[in-house]
Formats: sequence, C-alpha cells, structure tokens
Amino acid sequence: MTSKLFSSTAHFSICFFMLFSAAVSAQKTNVWRGGAPGHETDWSFFKNWSTGKVPSEFDNVIVPDVSASTGDYPVIRTGEVEILGLEIQSGASLTLMPEARLLVETLQISGTCKGCKSRILMEGSGDLRGMAASTGH
Repeated sequence: MTSKLFSSTAHFSICFFMLFSAAVSAQKTNVWRGGAPGHETDWSFFKNWSTGKVPSEFDNVIVPDVSASTGDYPVIRTGEVEILGLEIQSGASLTLMPEARLLVETLQISGTCKGCKSRILMEGSGDLRGMAASTGH
C-alpha cells in the first residue's frame, strides 16, 4: 500500500512539474530591434525581433530606445495583435495605425505610444502603468 501511494505521489509530482515547466517556458521575452531592410518599422516582420519570430500571445515584448542603433521603432499597421505583455522603455516609441488593435495583459509605458489611447485592449485583470501620460492621439 505504501509503495502504491509513493508511486502515485511521485507520478503526480512529475506530471505537475512538467506542466508547470511547460507553462513557464512558453512565456518568453521578445525585444524589438527594427531596421530590417525594406521592413524597417514593420511589427509583423520576423527579422525585426530578437527571437527571429513575430511576437505571439505568449511573449512579453520590450520596445527599447533604438535611437543609437537603427532608429526604427515598430508600427502596427492593421489587424489585431495579441501579446502577453508590453514594455515601451524611455525614449522608445510604438505606433498603432487606425486599422490596428493591440490585446495585452500587462502594459508599461515609459516612452511614447502613438494611437494607443483607443486601440489597446486590456485582457484579464491587466496591469497598466504609464498609459495616461504617454499615449498620443
């Protein structure tokens, strides 16, 4: 009986650890680089991102100040983009065009977010920092 209980407990622990590890590893950070030839400001172009992939709903996105490197900041032109979190760092910028929407759970803006006031949709409980002072139009 003790052997079966230990085996069940060990099996449960292993399954829980595997599920927890998968959930944690699914979240990743993707940093804007910009400047890909012909697509310098295109949010949807994979070469503009540190992971080599366009951000997904599992990504925490960071838009840093790239004024000393490419000087090209992201623009979301059309469609609905869903990401886990967004941080626009001081000196950085993001532009949402009129036909674009951004769904996000956490948002921290220290830079500028043009067109974001009415085009960002918060999901879940959300965490909103800096939005009122930094959004354009």
